[in-house]
Amino acid sequence: MKKKALIPLLALTFLSLTACKKTCVCLGYDQLEHEFSEEQVDAIDGNCSNMRNYPVPNHYSVCNWE
Repeated sequence: MKKKALIPLLALTFLSLTACKKTCVCLGYDQLEHEFSEEQVDAIDGNCSNMRNYPVPNHYSVCNWE
């Protein structure tokens, strides 16, 4: 009986540890990638595509959520 109760608990623990977090990935003109967390994007303006202008206009060629 205890084993049946333990399986859902282990599954929930695994899911909470591997939960998907969005990352805003910006590609520089030099082809190097820079990642911003969802929290960082929210703190600046909340829009990943606008991060290409952070910290200066046209700093990155493109930014997309991954």
